[in-house]
Amino acid sequence: MADAPARPKRRWLYLPFAVAAVIVAGYWLLWRAGAAEMKKGVAAWVEDQREAGFEVSHGELKAEGFPFFLRVHVATPEIAAPGQWRWRTDRLTLDALPYDLNRLIFSVRGEQRMETAAYGDWRVNADDFRFSIANDKARGWAFAMTMRGAHAVRDADNANGAVDRLVFDLAPSEDDPAMLVLSLAAQDIKATAPDGVFRLSGVQTVMAATQTHLLSDAEMWRQTGGELIINGFNAQLDEAKLSVAGALSIDETHAPQGALETEITAPAPFVKALSQLGVMSEEEAESAAAALTLAAITSGGKISAPIEFKGGAAHIAGVKILGPKN
Repeated sequence: MADAPARPKRRWLYLPFAVAAVIVAGYWLLWRAGAAEMKKGVAAWVEDQREAGFEVSHGELKAEGFPFFLRVHVATPEIAAPGQWRWRTDRLTLDALPYDLNRLIFSVRGEQRMETAAYGDWRVNADDFRFSIANDKARGWAFAMTMRGAHAVRDADNANGAVDRLVFDLAPSEDDPAMLVLSLAAQDIKATAPDGVFRLSGVQTVMAATQTHLLSDAEMWRQTGGELIINGFNAQLDEAKLSVAGALSIDETHAPQGALETEITAPAPFVKALSQLGVMSEEEAESAAAALTLAAITSGGKISAPIEFKGGAAHIAGVKILGPKN
């Protein structure tokens, strides 16, 4: 009679569980280390802002999310530039992967308060409000923001603004760290104030600014050839469509100068929008809308001509659309 096969030793039955326990323990330690680093990062950022002259405060820092993600809640954050603006909310949330802290995602779910010396005090709410800051090997860093269902109301007069969806990205150029590249897409933008209503069905743009390390000094930026390069700006307002591309700089008075290649269909709504923004009077808007509509009709329904910026004003097809009110 053949010998029965040897039974595996019982200790080998427990080996997979022991390995799993070691992995879980190691991951737990990694998660705890990540949480500690995020908290240290918050403290370091606060100190940096205070040294730069901002007022910063916050409440408790609380970590959660194990094992799937790392989340730190910052209670009652508040930051202000004294005499200029102040922002605060009940809770700011930071999300990251425990094994990769090179990208942090910030989000706010409750109401935000924005107090400004120039534009009053605002209450801001959004169905989704997130922004992220990431280290990037090619560009150094990258910033991204997403908003959905955002709505802001000013306390003093109930002026309000809303955007259904907005995606915003900003990062240095891979070829030139002093050039910042911005891309933006937004849908259903509306603003209501005591003196009028402004809206856009949608807007998309990709643009870049050169010599951004000198932007705080307009004259130096001008002298070193700083430019705003618009690779494409497309906006729609009902049936009206606008496409713009080109580059602008500033003149000795720091007013925009240059020319932007432009194509515009049904120009009247855009001209009215400029009036609602306060850059031209209603009389000027009516006159400009009539002239541009006639020019579009005689050109087959659209205007293809540069917008020329010079002397603090802008003209297209000989019609002033920006500049001092008469």
